[in-house]
Amino acid sequence: MLKSYVAMCLYIVFLATTMTSQASASHHSIIPTDIENKQIDFVYYEAKQSRCLEAFARSDFEVAYAICIPLANLGFKDAQLVTGLLYAYGEGVDKDLYRAKIWLLEALRNGREDAARALVEFGIE
Repeated sequence: MLKSYVAMCLYIVFLATTMTSQASASHHSIIPTDIENKQIDFVYYEAKQSRCLEAFARSDFEVAYAICIPLANLGFKDAQLVTGLLYAYGEGVDKDLYRAKIWLLEALRNGREDAARALVEFGIE
C-alpha cells in the first residue's frame, strides 16, 4: 500500500514538472500575420452570389441555401433576399416566417426594395 502511494506521488510530481516545463516554454512576442494585409476579394464573392441566384432561379433550393447563407451573413443583399425567400416559401429549408422576416428586412435595409414586396406578400411586415 505504501509502495503504491509513493508511486502515485512520484507520478504526480512527474506530471507537475512536465506541465510546468512546457508552460514555461518561450513564446514569440510578435507572431506575423497576414490578417492586417488581407483584402476581401469581392470578385470571388460576387461570383458566388451569382451562383446563389442561378441556383434559386433553376429551383435548386438546397444548393441555393448552401451558397446563399454564408453570403447573407457577410451582408450581400441579393443573398439575403434569396435566403429570406427560401425561408418564406419553405424551399430547401423548413418554412420559418420569423427567419424570413429577419433576412428580408436585412435585404431591405441594404437596398433591395423588392424585399418590401415580399414582406407584404407573405404578410410578415
